[in-house]
Amino acid sequence: MDFSKTAQELGSAIGVTDLIEAASELSLQDVLGVIGLERKPSALSRVLPAIGLVAFSAAVGAGVALLLAPTSGTRLRAKLSDGLDDAKHRLSDRMSNLETSPTTTKSSRHAVS
Repeated sequence: MDFSKTAQELGSAIGVTDLIEAASELSLQDVLGVIGLERKPSALSRVLPAIGLVAFSAAVGAGVALLLAPTSGTRLRAKLSDGLDDAKHRLSDRMSNLETSPTTTKSSRHAVS
């Protein structure tokens, strides 16, 4: 038996399995990066974040404008305050109902119109 030939074949077999494992973890971006290239981003991937930012900014601006409007804003703020107070009272009522009778869930339901 030639032990050096057997050891060499075993070493190359181990090397091949390592090479296969390393190649399976490569992505297209890795290969392109090695040769100095990159994928061109699509127009949609550049436009969608900008549209989302504009829509979010418009919503925030509209909300701030409604809250800070001079004359009708007073009424709006009063209405919002009343609505929040009402929601707070309903929530506290429901919490007290749950604390007193946790087993009766059907009786605590209210119809919404």
